[in-house]
Amino acid sequence: MKNIIESRLEEYGSTSRETRVHALREIMQEIALYSLSVNDFFSRAVFHGGTELRLIHALPRFSEDLDFVLTEPDNSFSWSLCEKALLRTFSNYGLDIELRTEGSERSSIRKLLLIDTSILGSSSDGRTPFLRIRLEVDVNPPEGAHIQTAFIDFPIPFEVSVMDLPSSFALKCHALLCRSWVKGRDWFDFLWFCSRDIHPEMELLSTAIDQNGPWARQGINVNRIWLRDQLSCRIESLNWDKTARDVYPFLSMEERSTLNGWNRELFIHYLDRLLS
Repeated sequence: MKNIIESRLEEYGSTSRETRVHALREIMQEIALYSLSVNDFFSRAVFHGGTELRLIHALPRFSEDLDFVLTEPDNSFSWSLCEKALLRTFSNYGLDIELRTEGSERSSIRKLLLIDTSILGSSSDGRTPFLRIRLEVDVNPPEGAHIQTAFIDFPIPFEVSVMDLPSSFALKCHALLCRSWVKGRDWFDFLWFCSRDIHPEMELLSTAIDQNGPWARQGINVNRIWLRDQLSCRIESLNWDKTARDVYPFLSMEERSTLNGWNRELFIHYLDRLLS
């Protein structure tokens, strides 16, 4: 089974440690998704977020976490339902992982850390290197997402449930407006959606805005004019050099060169093109 992982690693075609770490993390993500798929997780959950965009739609940046939402609210959900299957699947591929739950079971976001201390090999400084990915599921998701079936090829072809791109963009817009810190990866994804003429699913965005964030339960009329005004204010307020530095480690050398052009004018241009 480890030969399968080594063959997969060779497909990334880079010998730099940074790219190797990204590639190994992505391999672990795919194995985790495979385990969840064959154990019927996607009958009740949907894969979304940056890693989904990369694996399904070739978003040109690496991503750390696996994000999901339940198809129906279920406050009783626990990752403990999936732990044995995850441990078994990774063991089948020669990887000895550790699982740790994070946060509170009362939170609407349930988190599970998946930690591997074997896949990176030994360290010259005597420390044990490890890779970590976080699985997060929203047990009380906003309504209005449109769901599709997609397929991933590694380790063998398998099926996952995902949001369509307008729904994914809606939740990305919610993150851009409501996240309490600035995440450059969100803005990289914003440009990616805009450049592909994807428009956010406004019903889903409206539900999300009303459910969580600074406008929660205020009955905001979330339309295209409101969205443009709020995103414009956000764009005007950001330090774009600092914002670009956040996404820099997750890009290839070729993509990193595009960050030199990040400024207010670039993002206002794509915002106007999207919502004019």
